[in-house]
Amino acid sequence: MKDKVYIGELKDRISILHENSYNSILNGESLPNWLVLKSCWANYIENSAVEDEEGRVRSIFTSSFIVRYDKQLIKGKAAEMLVQDSDGLEYNIVSVDQKVPKQYLQINTVRRE
Repeated sequence: MKDKVYIGELKDRISILHENSYNSILNGESLPNWLVLKSCWANYIENSAVEDEEGRVRSIFTSSFIVRYDKQLIKGKAAEMLVQDSDGLEYNIVSVDQKVPKQYLQINTVRRE
């Protein structure tokens, strides 16, 4: 995978969502509420699955998004967040790596069904 990232490659609009639960008025039950943490441009990368000798799939991530560096997403802070693309598809964030230190991040995700 290449280390150089060009700003012109960020062509897909995404939203990063975080969970903010609230209590139901009816029964006081805690309900999830997803709020937009930020909207940004990203480079969408679809990862292909790799199979081992027994035919089991050995790919952890289904998709990755390259975005501009944001300290709100590093050091495990994004572990319980979601990425939503412009088509409304949602992806659970598995990990966030610094693609280019202090410039670009790679958000590794698994698509939600």
